Amino acid sequence: MLARGEGATARKGFEPFSFGGVLILATLYGIVNSLIRLIAGFQLAMDDPKENIFTQELRWGYLPDNPPLFEWSLTLVQQLTGPGLVSFLIVKYGLLVFSAGFLFLAGRRLFGSDGAGQRWAAITVFSALLLYQIGWNYHQAFTHSLMTIAATCFSFWALIRLLQEKRWADYLIFGASVGFGLMAKYNFAGFLVAVGIPLVLDRDMRRTMLHWRIGTSVLLAGLILLPHILWLNAHRELLEWYAGVKLGLDGGHWERVGEGLGDALVAILSFYVPFLIIVAVIARKAFTRAAIVSDPLLQLSRRSIIVSIVVILAGVLFLGVSNVTERYVVPFFLPGFFWLMARVRVAVAEKGDGTWVKTLIGAVAVMAVLRVVNVGWAGAPVCDECWRWIPYDALETAIEEEGFDKGGIYIAYEENTAGNLRRLLPDADVRAMNLLFYNTIDTRGGRACYFVWSEELLGQPVQDQFRAVSETPGTRIVDAPWNHPIRANGWRSTQWGISPVPETDPFYNNFCTDKPWP
Repeated sequence: MLARGEGATARKGFEPFSFGGVLILATLYGIVNSLIRLIAGFQLAMDDPKENIFTQELRWGYLPDNPPLFEWSLTLVQQLTGPGLVSFLIVKYGLLVFSAGFLFLAGRRLFGSDGAGQRWAAITVFSALLLYQIGWNYHQAFTHSLMTIAATCFSFWALIRLLQEKRWADYLIFGASVGFGLMAKYNFAGFLVAVGIPLVLDRDMRRTMLHWRIGTSVLLAGLILLPHILWLNAHRELLEWYAGVKLGLDGGHWERVGEGLGDALVAILSFYVPFLIIVAVIARKAFTRAAIVSDPLLQLSRRSIIVSIVVILAGVLFLGVSNVTERYVVPFFLPGFFWLMARVRVAVAEKGDGTWVKTLIGAVAVMAVLRVVNVGWAGAPVCDECWRWIPYDALETAIEEEGFDKGGIYIAYEENTAGNLRRLLPDADVRAMNLLFYNTIDTRGGRACYFVWSEELLGQPVQDQFRAVSETPGTRIVDAPWNHPIRANGWRSTQWGISPVPETDPFYNNFCTDKPWP
């Protein structure tokens, strides 16, 4: 017979509020959302096609608007999966599981490692799905922002650990997390500002952060960043152009302020929605003085919200930053979520957290249903371009029928077609004409080259300088009807042209070689 203790262990079932339980549930959540995405098929849409072009090789940088960590991760996964949608889903939901794990670890340090603290840490992880950028937008359009969320969760845990433990390893882990974050996306610097200013203003925390060991953190982060910084230095002019576009620095100062102020207010107010709406209904006490929490680390979390609001508004008013989108503010406001959840914990303590958990489950289920509609429906009012339903596979069929070289060079007129050609033709060298200077390196040379164009997808006729090559002998016109599970086939169609490029044509020398494009 088993001893009582052994029997109890053997009967121990799944624990959703443990670290392992959080990882398992996050994985299942990712699988469900992956299956929802596959309703629309394997076409790449939104930012994915552009990223799929970059995965043809590893570089220290691709375009200066983002660092390369996302592309590196995707490239490595594609060595196993190929350059298709599956690789994006693995990276996307792998990062979600990573984020959930470090959200839990940070919550356990803030709320306590006992059973009650661990339970609330898990509930905090699940409640993050009530944040619009994580529960909804995460599935819709994110690429580098996926890395930013993961890096912010990792770095906030590393910071809390450093402030609590103050060991050599803690300084090194924090330095690595900062390097990781800045290689994820440049707006990760918002996290450093949001928590850095409150740290400096707190005497005890300032003493920890200004200890001479912090030099090892800075050194490690700098070593991680150095190769990419050198790459940026080699592309300074393009970096300045991209920075101006990203921050919206064109036009008069007050014109930019007027535009940016509205965007900033929307981004700030919308970040915690629909979370705050549910708090107002289920845990209204969280907004009262009765829910005040005094723990210094939770106060750091609270102050990060105030600092973030001030810094974002100052950037608009004094620098004229006019482009402030909701996803840009994620690293600013994510640390403050722990303070809000601490207040919710106080608010629901008297009646227990059962109602909160049930409401959370219901909200996640509703969002899943809405995602099915959003992904599964094509056309108004859900979408206009409906990129997920464009029948790119017709290009591969036409290429096979014409006997075009599937391992040749394909110059697409725009990035959506280029990224999907990369998915369909993994042995080809694929490039997009609207990605400015980015050009893959052709190590083989002398390959057949094809110009793939669609006036519909680019939104304008083929430019005069490319008109001749689009009319070369052997051009194949592809009329691809759209298919949909619940609509009549062919209710829409997309047209492409595939034009072989003669080696004697100037187009070949300009675009089908590995030199920089004109």
